[in-house]
Amino acid sequence: MKKGIKIFLIALGIIIILGLIFFGVDYNRVKNGDNPIFCIRNLAGIIMDGGTIEYFGLGYKVIDFNMLNGYDEIKIGSWFMKYEDFENEYNDYVSNTKVIVNDYDNIPSITITGEDALIIKQILNEFTYNSELCNGIYSYKITIDDEEDYMVKRDCMAIEKGSKQTEITKITLESIENIIENNIDERKQLEEIPQDYPMNQAIKDGCVVMSNNAVFNKSMLDSFIDNTNVNNKDRKSDFIRFVQYTIEGDAIITDLEYKADVGYILTTDNTRDAFGADTRVIKNSDIPSEFYTIDLVENEDFFDIVLQLTGKIDYESNKKEYKPITVASYSKDSEIYGTAPSFIGEVTEINDKTIIVKTEEKNLGDAVSVKVENSKEYNIGDKVEVIYTGMVLESYPCQIYEIEVRKIEK
Repeated sequence: MKKGIKIFLIALGIIIILGLIFFGVDYNRVKNGDNPIFCIRNLAGIIMDGGTIEYFGLGYKVIDFNMLNGYDEIKIGSWFMKYEDFENEYNDYVSNTKVIVNDYDNIPSITITGEDALIIKQILNEFTYNSELCNGIYSYKITIDDEEDYMVKRDCMAIEKGSKQTEITKITLESIENIIENNIDERKQLEEIPQDYPMNQAIKDGCVVMSNNAVFNKSMLDSFIDNTNVNNKDRKSDFIRFVQYTIEGDAIITDLEYKADVGYILTTDNTRDAFGADTRVIKNSDIPSEFYTIDLVENEDFFDIVLQLTGKIDYESNKKEYKPITVASYSKDSEIYGTAPSFIGEVTEINDKTIIVKTEEKNLGDAVSVKVENSKEYNIGDKVEVIYTGMVLESYPCQIYEIEVRKIEK
């Protein structure tokens, strides 16, 4: 019996020593970015994230991350180490990656972060830059993490890095430019918005529009609340613009932006209110994310969109007193439209700047006068979809405030 225990202990000691030796060798390889050599690959295969592989060693485990978006790390630990253990590290990697694009289609500068930035980074890093420079003209410059510069030349389908370049395909170029174009902020700056900002244009621009009896594009508000509310574990950056119309029809504009892990930025512009007592643009960027969240609060007659405090604030370390901030309000009697309403009808008459549309919508009657930019584009019998503000003037044919007219192809 004692001899058997002795043999077992010797065997166990050998296994432990080999485990330590194997671990030491593989640990150094992993730290240098190399794959382990004393491990068995997980028979379950590649994890479906682009190519991450698990290896099992003698008492230890290696995870070789190789994600589609360029996250390429090798981790070593005990058998209890899990893929999910590195979620926070991965999220930091995503949020800290930044791509800046300069001189793209006459746009001064575009900053791209997150997953889109990682995809561009991976595309550019997977090439070998060893070709001689062509004589093409720079279309734009891409800077990754404020360090590496890549010069893109559309005319000779190449990307230059330093004194060398690589040729690219049309598909690769389109992949990069699609990401860039999706990140171009097309919203109008406040100073670009006309003094007379019509309601139908504000709705078309994607603003949350509030009149005395209706709210348009409320789905944009719902999405913003969901994206930036403190209860959302994936709380992320977003932007929303409110346009509230006075009884006289003047626009009061409120911009609310949330920057992840920073806070909200609230800008109010009432300079278009002809009857306002104190017309000016006011910006408040001191609305920290750890203190504030967005919410829709029901009162007796109104719904208030409020930046609420998330809890008690330690005013010994934070000298400023923070209070809830009401961003905008609308009446509980308002008609609510997730998006602007629409109807489908048939063109029965064509005039100089209007078309008459026959529809079966009960609240519109059997004929609607619709303004169009070019009436010559329409023919009697054409089917059209008309998107409008919801406001109807009682006349015959009835009149509306149209936003957009779309011809329905047969």
